[in-house]
Order: sequence, then C-alpha cells, then structure tokens
Amino acid sequence: MSVIIDEKACCGDKLCLNICPAGCIEMNGDNKAVLTRKGILTCISCGQCISVCPKDAISLEIDGTPEHGEIIAQAYPDFNDIAAMIKSRRSVRKFKKADVPDSELLKALDIVRFAPTAKNKQYVEWVVINGREKVRQLAGLVIDFMRTVPSAKRLVASFDNGEDPIFRDAPCVIFAYCDKTSGERYGTVDCTIAATYLELLLPSMGIGACWAGFAVSTAQLYPPINEFLGLKDSDEIKAGFMLGYQQTKYKKVPPRQKAHVKFV
Repeated sequence: MSVIIDEKACCGDKLCLNICPAGCIEMNGDNKAVLTRKGILTCISCGQCISVCPKDAISLEIDGTPEHGEIIAQAYPDFNDIAAMIKSRRSVRKFKKADVPDSELLKALDIVRFAPTAKNKQYVEWVVINGREKVRQLAGLVIDFMRTVPSAKRLVASFDNGEDPIFRDAPCVIFAYCDKTSGERYGTVDCTIAATYLELLLPSMGIGACWAGFAVSTAQLYPPINEFLGLKDSDEIKAGFMLGYQQTKYKKVPPRQKAHVKFV
C-alpha cells in the first residue's frame, strides 16, 4: 500500500502534515502537500492524512487501485451507549441449533479489519470452522492433546461421554492468527484486539461468542491442529471464539470488582 497525494487538489491547510505520525509529509514551494523522501520509505499507510483532508486530495493505493476512504455517516456513539454495550457483553455458552451463514461471518470480519494493529502492519488473518461436524472434529484434536495432560482428565472424560467441553456444542469457531515471524513482536496483541472488536460486534447480529482458551493454547503446542485448519507451520493461532446464535437472553449486568487504578 502507498499514499498518493494529488497536488492540484491540495488546499495547503497542512492538516495532513500535522496529523501524520511518521512525519512523512511536507509542503513544497507552492504550499502543496507532498511526501518527503523519507516518507516514501517510512509511511505506514495508516490513512490519518486521508481522514482529515477536506478536499479528497489524498488516496491510498490498495492492490493497484487508489481508494479515498469512506465518509463518516454519523457521530461516534455517546459514552452511555458504549458503556452499556461493554457492560452487556457476556460469554455465551448456550447456542441455538441454527447454523451461522458464511455471509454473516464475512460481514462481521469485513468491519473488524479496521481494528488497530501495531505500525498498521495488518498481519491479522482469520480461519473459520463452520458446521458442527467440523467443530466436533476440531474439538477431538484438542482432546487428543489433552489425553497427555494429567490435569485434563475431566475434560477428556466429558468429551468421551459425548459432551463438548471445548466448544460447548457451538456451530462455529473462528480463530485469529498470524505468521510467527512477521507477527513476532505484536502478533498476540494485534490478534487479541481484532478478536475483541469481533466479540463486541457480534451481539448486534444476534450472535453470541465465548473465548476458546483451551483450543487456542492447545493449537500453539499441537501441530495437527494447524494441519486440520490448512495453516502453515509458521502460522500461529493467537485468539479465537466459539460462536453461534444466542439462545439465552440476559436481563442484568452481573457485578464486578471495582477497578484498581493507580495515578502516577
């Protein structure tokens, strides 16, 4: 991706220069914004300049096509709306029988791609296991590894008894992953942020989710899971959910401990 500045359309207001986090923009002799020599190499294509330009003079080239970004349709939700959304989030472990269409999952993931990533590298990728039969097979792989873990005897016994202690009979599982090398420093954080955005978005579609901690930690230790998912050896799952249409309606927000805060 690379930033393109249309000097003819530039009005010289310097908004892009002042907002650029990498110092990639300067004004030329005609008071028009241009990329600096350093900027051509160090621009992280974050789009901050596009977001503030009032003249549509800046675009970002993606796959050979210049894109100017979307117009913000409405104001940011107020504090109370966002607070209610965050407090209403629940770990959902009871799902309806209905499957979640791929189209709905793609719609959600298309929004989540706007979650922040370190240096705007956007290394986060997704793998979707949709359908109870495939989810059961994946749960079986997690249990295969747990058979070697003494503390997991109850989980193994539950699975062997026909239950699903790994994914709670969810019809779908989604994992966020990245390449171990490219995401070595920030991959875990980037994938976790993206997954959190997804978890907060899904209830607006009637879809509930629960973090799949057993599966994520096992996948990082047990190569047959990557093989089952069609991932490379260098790919590492960082976060994931079991999900499906929510069966239970919640009426209250359960209490939590007070926030522990220290000002320095």
